[in-house]
Amino acid sequence: MKILITGITGLIGNHLMEVLMKNGYTDIRGQYFSKRNTDEYTSKGIEMVQADICDENALKNITKDCEIVVHTAAKVIDFGSKKDFYTAHYDATHFLLKDALQNKVRHFIYVSSIGVASGIDRNKIIPDETTPLVKTGVHYDDAKIDTETLVKDFCTKNNIVYTIIRPSAVIGKGSVWVTEPLKRIDTPLGLKLIDHGKHPACLIDAENLANGIFLCITKDIAANQTYFFMDDWDVSWKQYFTDLAAMKNKKPDSSIPFGIAYAVASAAEFIFPLFGKRPPLAKKSAKATGTNRTVTTKKARTELGWKSDISYERSMQTIKDWVLNH
Repeated sequence: MKILITGITGLIGNHLMEVLMKNGYTDIRGQYFSKRNTDEYTSKGIEMVQADICDENALKNITKDCEIVVHTAAKVIDFGSKKDFYTAHYDATHFLLKDALQNKVRHFIYVSSIGVASGIDRNKIIPDETTPLVKTGVHYDDAKIDTETLVKDFCTKNNIVYTIIRPSAVIGKGSVWVTEPLKRIDTPLGLKLIDHGKHPACLIDAENLANGIFLCITKDIAANQTYFFMDDWDVSWKQYFTDLAAMKNKKPDSSIPFGIAYAVASAAEFIFPLFGKRPPLAKKSAKATGTNRTVTTKKARTELGWKSDISYERSMQTIKDWVLNH
């Protein structure tokens, strides 16, 4: 059974590759974008394909002979135009789906995001997989909502089994939730908390997520289902950012109210691109760290038997070792 992993050199794809190989699934094809040394992968017998997922011609027959596709590749930065995000998420996924249909792929697994549920008021409901989604105007989250619909409709129409994965903020070696906060610590603005960092961080270790995706690959019950994945660590953004900053002997320097942070981010997203610069704060980051994004993972835990094997302490130690070596 050949499995295609898009974004295999990324955080999620790399961890999934390791979990698959540990469990004896070695017939893997990996898609990657940026030119790099792939000896780490080819030495393990993985077939590597360099291709831009936003280029339909580059993806031609990338799914050939594959029974399963796990689409992890995505634009994971917190700022960009609507066109940027829809090209990288919606269009790229559509290209991949069409190739999967042509090559008779059996199971298409799409890695979405907890961000699709950002528009749901947690004072009224803690979302599960049946909760209707609400767009927020944050391009990343809205693109993910529309891409989920695309996957469901396309696969249902063409008799392809699908599974949609909705992870919370994925942390691990090289995660944007590690590198971006650490970069901000060294800027004049520093690393600021929103609402004193009181909200749940809603984190998931990359290995825990990879174990969840593996269960979706191997368990029939995951057919045509959607799953939230979030670790049960009970960690606030204040604790996470404080622990992260301590790796550089620093700490978050102040707090700003969410309303102000979101207004500043909205203005910055409009003004800074006019001068060809990236805004210092984006709406996606403000909403992610300044609001409650808790979801229930009961479905994944009961149906799949998934659990958080990697503890917060172990995850942070792995990150610390990586930070000290980079």
